[in-house]
Amino acid sequence: MAVVLIQMKLAVLRHSMTGRRAAQMVTGALVGLLLAAGLIVLAGHDYPVASLPFDLLGVGFALWTAGWLLGPALFAGGDEALRPEHFSLLSFTPRRLAAGLAGAAFVGVAPLVTLVAFSALVVVTVKAGLGTAATVVGVLAVVLQLVMCVLASRLVTAALGQVMRSKAGAALAAFISAAILAGLHSSWVLSPLVQAALRTGFPDPFSAWVVALPSGWGLVAVRAAGQGHWPTAAAALAGLAVLGVVCWYGWAALLNRRLTTRRASGRPARVASSGWVKGPTTAVAARELRTWSRDLSRFHYLVFALCYAMVFCLLPLAIDAPIFLPWTGAVFALWVAAISANLYGEDGTELWGKMMVPGAERHDVRGRQLAWLLVTAPPTLVLTTAMVILTGEYGLWPWLAALVPALLGGGAGVTVLVSVLRPSPMTDPHRRGGNLLENGTDFAQVLLVLILTATTAAPAYFAVRLGPVWAGPVVGLAGGIALAWALGRFAATRLESSAPELLLHLRTGVSPKRRRPAPALDLERLHLSKPGLGRSKPDLGLDKLGLDLAPAGRRAYVIASLTLCWVPLAAQGIVPALMLTTGQVTRSWFLALYLPQHLQWPTIIAMIALGFVLLATGLSIGLYYLARSRCDGIEPDGGP
Repeated sequence: MAVVLIQMKLAVLRHSMTGRRAAQMVTGALVGLLLAAGLIVLAGHDYPVASLPFDLLGVGFALWTAGWLLGPALFAGGDEALRPEHFSLLSFTPRRLAAGLAGAAFVGVAPLVTLVAFSALVVVTVKAGLGTAATVVGVLAVVLQLVMCVLASRLVTAALGQVMRSKAGAALAAFISAAILAGLHSSWVLSPLVQAALRTGFPDPFSAWVVALPSGWGLVAVRAAGQGHWPTAAAALAGLAVLGVVCWYGWAALLNRRLTTRRASGRPARVASSGWVKGPTTAVAARELRTWSRDLSRFHYLVFALCYAMVFCLLPLAIDAPIFLPWTGAVFALWVAAISANLYGEDGTELWGKMMVPGAERHDVRGRQLAWLLVTAPPTLVLTTAMVILTGEYGLWPWLAALVPALLGGGAGVTVLVSVLRPSPMTDPHRRGGNLLENGTDFAQVLLVLILTATTAAPAYFAVRLGPVWAGPVVGLAGGIALAWALGRFAATRLESSAPELLLHLRTGVSPKRRRPAPALDLERLHLSKPGLGRSKPDLGLDKLGLDLAPAGRRAYVIASLTLCWVPLAAQGIVPALMLTTGQVTRSWFLALYLPQHLQWPTIIAMIALGFVLLATGLSIGLYYLARSRCDGIEPDGGP
């Protein structure tokens, strides 16, 4: 059976290597191979401390294993080209099905790249001169580590799929996702610590913890074999093998539970009176507030925004830099706006009910804005006030009083506008399962709202920078109110004029703007992406830019520019500018802060300009091919 499922997996991979899917797979493979090559280089490099290569590999293997375990929480359940439900009517026991699916799980780009990365264990063994026997042990440890990683990933994915059917599980998954993303965005914090470790080595307790993790047991085995401690080496290898078997048994048990039970998501709806509901707008706001509290997806995203803001702003404390703490509320408001980018797409075909009531569109938009402010504004103000009091940075009040109202007002307007102009179709709520991992995310849409919301605070920023003290708060408050009203009005007008087309798009995933018949029906893509017809996979948003029509070079430039623009824009521009503005300077890896004082601001401005150029050119090229695809009648998502 395993052979048959492996052949099926290979067939799926072979037929999916076309267009956008092939580009994403090749890009992922190249990035993974670069990271794997980095581990191999670390393993073969000479260091002043003999134990440093093993410690560095231990950290690298731990991060790589964490990627396997926690990646599904970020990328909607990982790879499930062969879904267990496809075989539920066949006479297979759960363990036999798990054995077949486990064999197929080792077929793909990710396991192959992981095998290359783990081969750094053999390189460090040879480099350290531990002998032929230790090298053989290293090869066996590489295989066992790969098996353990893949099976543990399947177990964690299945466990999260069960746990995330409750609010506690949704909050846990949100914390994991937020901690990973915030950690990646704050990786500059670790730069001084890594530099010190490369000179003197890691502390002994840290080295002990690294090898105590299962990801470090292979290192324990090769070092013990090199020193002739064979019982220790055998115990480490046996531990990896036993852990893999335990993960397989656990996955089989959860697989049986997945195929035989299905629980509804959220709690049963309860009718409650709302005394403040006095009209259609407040009625919509009350409905939205109940949705924010009951819908697992909304709750998950809200907890994600809070955890991201806290982790991102607290991590710099590791190098005694509390610079971001007063801005915790602003970061929270930005991310709540970003995760609210698809309000109408989440509701699905429920839009038809509004179309039946004249004038309901305006009340719906205003009600959503009011609910968004009621959800976002109180935590934002509390976080901002508490962090300012905690840090004692009262001199920042003109900046906070200007930027926070501007971000709140801009977020209230941008979210509804983008949700109307660029909705991402999803499975209707009543057809979704309780597993949040099955609901994809349009990261391009999230990124767009994040950028637009941050841009709405630009007038308030320049008012504080260039005007008197009172000008910033006044401009921020007035600008926030004006943006919320103007963008909401535009969104309501657009919704009134294009509601039928929007409903068609949400129902079928197909845009009505066609000039000629579309290409032949792609059943695989239709199954994976159309609402109600299958599992909703994560949408990175690149297909919506029409990149299938772009030459390979321009497609690569768009992907690279949209991925790398944040380094000069945020990491080398906005963050050091914020440090110089507040007077809390931590050099770390910020180029401008190492230059003479008269060159710091010009360098920061140049970095921000470079980031904007990369962002603008990447988006413009993508939007150009999006327009071409629509004029040619070719939908970027491959719809029928």
